[in-house]
Amino acid sequence: MNKIKYLIVLLLPVIITACSFGKNTVNLDEVKKIKTVAVIIYTVPEKIIYKADARDSSGSLTAALVDSATGNTGSNAADIAVHKFTETLQKEGMTFKVIPHSTVLSNAKYKSLYKPVVAAKKDADEGLLAKSLSFLGSMAGNSSAGAAPKGMNQYGLIEDWRGDTALTGKSGESEYIQKSIEALKVDAVLVINDMGFSFSCEACIGSTGVASTGSAFNATMITRSGPVMNIREWFATTDEQGAMVTGIVDPTEHKELYEEHGRKMAQVYAAAVKESLAAK
Repeated sequence: MNKIKYLIVLLLPVIITACSFGKNTVNLDEVKKIKTVAVIIYTVPEKIIYKADARDSSGSLTAALVDSATGNTGSNAADIAVHKFTETLQKEGMTFKVIPHSTVLSNAKYKSLYKPVVAAKKDADEGLLAKSLSFLGSMAGNSSAGAAPKGMNQYGLIEDWRGDTALTGKSGESEYIQKSIEALKVDAVLVINDMGFSFSCEACIGSTGVASTGSAFNATMITRSGPVMNIREWFATTDEQGAMVTGIVDPTEHKELYEEHGRKMAQVYAAAVKESLAAK
């Protein structure tokens, strides 16, 4: 019995290592083959609210209720941020070309794949997406309702940022990804799930002061054969600032904050990708 216990102790670290995923997971050989990439899913919370920590799934209930009245929708935030994300990523010296967001949305075959959220919710879950895709997809996460840019499908918001995947495993997600690759004629697509997209406070007393935005996101790159890279990163603030009073940000300052959010995310993502590739 003692020998068995000793053997278990020796094997435990190996088992844990084999089953765990780091914040950035890369299949280097497959990523090296990628020349063109398009962002096809960019999911954020339904409402962008104040959070003390972007990595926390909870937020300010007061802010959520008030922002509902001021028209602060996640869809608007996602629409603005994804444009700036792709625009900035094109300038970051990546090993692959990033297709402009406008080019993606103007592609007729891609546009035909769009499915409104109301219709998508009628579908039943298809189980874990990763089992049919690849090693990264095996960690497909639990999700809740989310919001997406105009003309882009979304399959829910990942609740656990530490799950190391942007994939939800919902019905239709796998098919949409593969059909998007074919429609856009790219080597890979990028699926982004920013569960932490929120307002943050840089210099505050309570929740009143100088506002910015924070992020906690997973970005999974997928080829025809399945996921080949996942980047899990976060940031607390950006260089753009606005005024916040009791967790509510001036609506006239949302656009600039969302644009800077997309820009900062692209910079953080690019740095993480380069670091991950260099480490291999």
